Amino acid sequence: MAQLNKTFIEELKQGFGSTHFSANDFTFTFPPKGKILCRLNFKYDESFEFTITEEEVYDLITQRNALTAVMGGSTERKDKSIAVYVIHSPGQYKKTDKIEIADIGDAAEHLRNWCHYLYSELSHDEQADSSFDDLRREIEDKFEETIDDPDGKFDADEIAKIESKFDALLSKFETLEEESKITKEELTRIKKDMDGFKSSAKVMRKGLWARITNNKLVDIAVSIAKSKEGRDLIISQIKKLISGE
Repeated sequence: MAQLNKTFIEELKQGFGSTHFSANDFTFTFPPKGKILCRLNFKYDESFEFTITEEEVYDLITQRNALTAVMGGSTERKDKSIAVYVIHSPGQYKKTDKIEIADIGDAAEHLRNWCHYLYSELSHDEQADSSFDDLRREIEDKFEETIDDPDGKFDADEIAKIESKFDALLSKFETLEEESKITKEELTRIKKDMDGFKSSAKVMRKGLWARITNNKLVDIAVSIAKSKEGRDLIISQIKKLISGE
């Protein structure tokens, strides 16, 4: 028989209604005894787990009384209490979080938070990461091919070409915004970055400008490519910019 009552168990299960998941996506274990009160495992990858535990904790208490004060000493004792923890993987920032909660009723809110961390972890697209790593290397190679003097500065004609290319790329992003594939806020941020690329080309050495611009271009693609279609479109436009097409 579970150590938790039926009402609280039902509250935990109903809490999934405000998340991306259903209670049916998890296996529930309610041990009849021991420090583990509840354990949930994600059915499709059991390494993702949420646990509620009760654990004995000991605090070292230092005491002074009239006798020990006169003798210049003190006595110590261990004070035992019961603490409730939620332990879950993934954590907010770490692989696993262990959090002490003031009341067992707070576990339901932590369960909902964990569902958010789990969804983020499951949504992470390693294939997309690989695409962007490839793009970073490709842009870097293209810059190396086109920049003949990494320690030199761009002349007026080269700066004019850079400005023209980034103006053309910006127009592509403006089209994406018109088609609702990126937001107005994203377009504003991109325009600011494009202006930064053009102004920095006037003052930086060619090689340094190329490396910084390379990384920033990929960061732009990562930040706004929410779908494979959008990602492929953005990557193709950046490649065209660098290749001069």
